[in-house]
Amino acid sequence: MNEKNNLTEFSKTIELLENAEQGSDTSKARIYNRLINKLDHGTIKSQSSEKDGITMKKSSWRTAVVIGSVAICLGGAFSTTTYAQDMFQSILAKFKVGNLEITQYDKELPPASPSSTSSENAESVRSGDTQMSAPTKLTIDEARSALGMNFPAPGWVADYKYENSVLQGTGMVEVQYNSGDKAVNFLISKGGENGIGTTEEVKTEVINGTTVYFANGIVIWEEKGFTVEMYSRIDFDKATLGKIIDSFSIGAPVKPLDADKVKENVDKSRVGGAGPAPAGN
Repeated sequence: MNEKNNLTEFSKTIELLENAEQGSDTSKARIYNRLINKLDHGTIKSQSSEKDGITMKKSSWRTAVVIGSVAICLGGAFSTTTYAQDMFQSILAKFKVGNLEITQYDKELPPASPSSTSSENAESVRSGDTQMSAPTKLTIDEARSALGMNFPAPGWVADYKYENSVLQGTGMVEVQYNSGDKAVNFLISKGGENGIGTTEEVKTEVINGTTVYFANGIVIWEEKGFTVEMYSRIDFDKATLGKIIDSFSIGAPVKPLDADKVKENVDKSRVGGAGPAPAGN
């Protein structure tokens, strides 16, 4: 690095920092958002390449210097409890699987300091002030009707038996299978934006024509326009996993529901209320 930094490249950023009110949260947020905008639109360029649909990124010392200087001005050298925490990790790769983005980092991010509100909530749960009700028992078809969404579900999960379907929001359902004290859960979703981060290697493998991703012990793939995340403490071999994936199918058509009705059904299922909406023809 024997080149001299050309500060004129960042004149707008420097001017913004000089005129900022250091004690103002609004000013901090504005600086951060403008910096992100510059990075996103190439005013401050990062080194990146794309191969086979996977975005690979390398750290740029010049970008890191600018981001670091902004962070120091915003309230501490490389603080991980304020803005842009993941900007101080090197992003090795990003993988897009349906509505889920997997981000692979080269190191863990230090945990943020918990707020007093979070501590109070945790203490409330420990003391028994907050009671969680058991989810309503739903068949897969009942869950489809409740969401107005004909999501795919497995018809075979080795020696595991179907247990329950739990609505996790207006566009997500958890389908549960048990075998004794072992469990396999499938989180099936559509729409919205979801993401997970990992410092472990993200592996990909094509199984029976389906591209499958392995990250943080989760098996992830796309199925008929939905994102499927499989959670299990048991690692299935390739043949068994292929049979599980191939067994996914949709059911009879269901009546599409408006957002308010879906939300009502989700709320009812969480408090053990009325059953889901009837299936359409």
